[in-house]
Amino acid sequence: MIKAAFKQGFMVLCAIYVALPIMVVCLSALNGGRSMLFPPEDPTLGRFLDFFVNEPVWLNSLENSVIIALSAATLAILITWPIAYDQWKKDTKFSKVLASLAGLPFALPPIVFGVGLSFLWTFIGGLGHMFTGILSHTALLAALPLVTISIGLQSIDRAHLDAAATMGASEGTILRTIILPQTLSYTLSGFFFVVVLSFHEFIVMFFVSASSYATVTLQIFNSLRNGFTPTMAVGAITFLIVSLIVFSLTARFGDLPRLMGADQARKD
Repeated sequence: MIKAAFKQGFMVLCAIYVALPIMVVCLSALNGGRSMLFPPEDPTLGRFLDFFVNEPVWLNSLENSVIIALSAATLAILITWPIAYDQWKKDTKFSKVLASLAGLPFALPPIVFGVGLSFLWTFIGGLGHMFTGILSHTALLAALPLVTISIGLQSIDRAHLDAAATMGASEGTILRTIILPQTLSYTLSGFFFVVVLSFHEFIVMFFVSASSYATVTLQIFNSLRNGFTPTMAVGAITFLIVSLIVFSLTARFGDLPRLMGADQARKD
């Protein structure tokens, strides 16, 4: 009884520790002036209008963040799905090396990867272009869908594949009717994970954008020169909302326990 009460109390303290900074940021966005004060003075929703409607600099940065995140996530899925499928189906040395190379950038320190990409895009002539930012985030975050798709493929019951083959189904039919539907939630989970991390990522984008364009994270950094403003807090709230929506959808429609490393076989 005492141990359970202690555990509940500890969890409550952890929740408070996490919630308090979020509450401060959310309330700071309500300041009527241009200074980020807490508690807020002259509470208003005007800073939200500035972020989403009135100020072009924030609108452009938000648009850039959305374009880069969605494009990078789409490319990451298109690139890693064949790699994960080949490794699951053939498990050759080549497929293992290919999967390792796809996941390597995520294991590197972001600043090392960002500096390397900066030299690469400078040499090629693509530094500061939007498409290089998309490709950079694709390479950086490809490990996420690679892992989720691989987990999804490993969860497929081989008996279903054998039964389909016995009934005369071709490899393409098996892929379309069995493998793709059973791995759809894992594919979407990988897609949304890339969207969230790309939306939040700062270091790599700082190097490859070369100040030619700004995402929301870069715009927040640039705005720090003028001090903390309530509009920056709105940007932080946007990050929180996007993350909450994505992870809620993943928890609702995806196999979150398996994605988090739970041993489903042992549970069964």
